[in-house]
Amino acid sequence: MLPVIQCILRDLFNHLQVTQRLVVCCFSLLAVINAYAIRLCLDFTLQRIVRDSNKLKVEGELELGSPSNPPTRQRGGGSPTNQPQHKNTLQIKLPQNLFITTSNSTDIWSKEVQALVSISFYAGYMITHIPGGRLAERYGGKWILGGSILLSAMLTLLTPTIVRNGGPNALIFLRLLIGVCEGPTFPAISVLLAQWVPEKERALLCSCVLSGGEIGTTFTHLVSGFGLNDQDWAVAFYVVGSGALLWFVGFVLVCYSSPDASPYIESGELDYIRDQVSATLVNEDAGASGNVPWSSMLMNAPIWALVVANMQHDWSQQKLAKELVQLLDELERNGKTIWMELESSLQLIAPHLCSWLASIISGSLSDYLIDKGILSRTQTRRLMSWLVFVSISMHLVHHQESFARSWIILAFGAYYAGIKLLPLDMSPNFAGTLMGISNGLGALPGLLMPLLQQLESEYAIVGTIRAALWLVCAGYISGDVQSYNEMPIRV
Repeated sequence: MLPVIQCILRDLFNHLQVTQRLVVCCFSLLAVINAYAIRLCLDFTLQRIVRDSNKLKVEGELELGSPSNPPTRQRGGGSPTNQPQHKNTLQIKLPQNLFITTSNSTDIWSKEVQALVSISFYAGYMITHIPGGRLAERYGGKWILGGSILLSAMLTLLTPTIVRNGGPNALIFLRLLIGVCEGPTFPAISVLLAQWVPEKERALLCSCVLSGGEIGTTFTHLVSGFGLNDQDWAVAFYVVGSGALLWFVGFVLVCYSSPDASPYIESGELDYIRDQVSATLVNEDAGASGNVPWSSMLMNAPIWALVVANMQHDWSQQKLAKELVQLLDELERNGKTIWMELESSLQLIAPHLCSWLASIISGSLSDYLIDKGILSRTQTRRLMSWLVFVSISMHLVHHQESFARSWIILAFGAYYAGIKLLPLDMSPNFAGTLMGISNGLGALPGLLMPLLQQLESEYAIVGTIRAALWLVCAGYISGDVQSYNEMPIRV
């Protein structure tokens, strides 16, 4: 059956004249979109889950005659009874804010518990970045990436059942597992891109793929809006999980870890990729060996500049995602949906879409500057980093919301073409490991977000420190292949 499917797909690709590196990049982009949708799905629905859980708990207490259901007297002056009256009658007589203020109903979903639910994903997410990168380097990026999204999707589909039967403690553990499963995503994608993307096209194709989180954020916002419109938050999890499963089926059928393993690639494209990629994969067996030059990597200043820059980006991205969450929560409490407040929704999701488009423009410009010899690769990456620095600084100085958003759009677009793809520049042989280090530690703000939000609100100097860190990072990053990429292999 598989040979027949491959034959059909090969004829289809030949008829459409679609290059296989473009197919791999498209599926990698979809993988990033799915990963972000899985990550943010709970954030966009958490408040609705809390309200529904509290409401069901209080209604259960009323029906069972708990202390929150006061005794009533029978007609004729009889003795008090605990027989519940009709639910609608009781609800009219009770205070409107009962479901929010009754202490017994809110203990299990306290603010502390909700914070643990939100950050539990990042605790697991950080753990598997480096192991995922090493596995992808040794065994290929295809199955590590596919398995990562597949397991995350299956757990996402189970989320409504886990919440309704296990409560917040079970949800915290589930989100931890989802984070563990999703951790290898970006390292595995980096390994795939290092094998498939020619050096001359790296900035355009890789920035387009790695910036897919902006589309994923927008997609999750719209799906969550559908769920709220249908008065069922579980819809968002089913849509996101099912979409990821469909992606997995298509991905394993048409994508392969390297061009040499693909049955669909034409000889002309294979020779072109070999000519462009082999120059940077100096030691093609280095990444697959068990010897990683850890000391050389960790003593390398550009790596730590890359780590700090990733932290800064994730911090800003988390803040934008929180704004989307607050909008959905406010609309739902007012009995509205995102379709009733389309203008407000567009104002929040537009930065994410424009940032993705800006990353494509920045990537195209970067490839042009490098190909024409106008700037070196390191100079080009630093130029994009300087754009990020200027944009972030303007955002911290100006407090007008619309003005600040426009600078964030520019910053995020240049970030993907200047900083995010540096692991592929610095060490194509160990791109998965470098992405594991930089992106894994870069996710630390997601784990510490409650504390960071408090610090930023109480101390104005935090914004100045962030701007200064961007300045330092822009001066230390490097787009050149580092010495440890060519480390000899021990026999």
